[in-house]
Amino acid sequence: MTRNVAELDEVVHLTTRRVWTMLVAVLVLFGALATWGLLARVESTVALDGVLVAGAGPTLVTAPAAATVVSSPQAGSAVRAGADLIVLDVDGERRAITSPVAGAVSSVAVRPGNAVSGGDVLATVEPAGARLGALLLLDAGQPAVPAGTKVRGSGLTGRVTGVEPYPVRADDLAARFGQRSLTGDGQRLVRAVHVDLGVPARAGATLTPVRLDLVLGERRPADLLWHGGA
Repeated sequence: MTRNVAELDEVVHLTTRRVWTMLVAVLVLFGALATWGLLARVESTVALDGVLVAGAGPTLVTAPAAATVVSSPQAGSAVRAGADLIVLDVDGERRAITSPVAGAVSSVAVRPGNAVSGGDVLATVEPAGARLGALLLLDAGQPAVPAGTKVRGSGLTGRVTGVEPYPVRADDLAARFGQRSLTGDGQRLVRAVHVDLGVPARAGATLTPVRLDLVLGERRPADLLWHGGA
């Protein structure tokens, strides 16, 4: 009898110890979850497509009048401000078109022998010494993004410097940079989001497609739970 009581006491003691061990483990787990819920942050982001730009973007070089192209530069060649860039034949008279800024020729839209009209884009020049930025396309129906909003992606980080107030067609926005399109849907109404990426522009970076995330805010997991994510 005494032996049975001793064995029973041992079983009760072992069971109690296991219960306390499990209870402590559960409390530690709930404590860790509570700490995470109060201290951790969950970011709210939205991804936007766009292009990289040097400074405010490439400078357009346009034809002053109807003409024939006599000579044109190679894309990527360096150019000084005021230096001859393209030579045109205007009514039998040769006329040199100079570069408005110092930098590198980022694109050439014409070749010798091409006929052009007044206002046609001949080339674009990427300004030298500019900071790397991005032009992102925000659908016209989406809420505005405040200046200072954090931006990241593709190994880059930066801040929104401004959002153009009026929507335009994507193709009209592309025309500012001498491009036919910046997106597959040229009729899409967008607002341009300007981003400063805080580093010097790399040669040839202009108009490289990019997809970046706007970090619109942060919330604690506990807030998402208590307020249902509202």
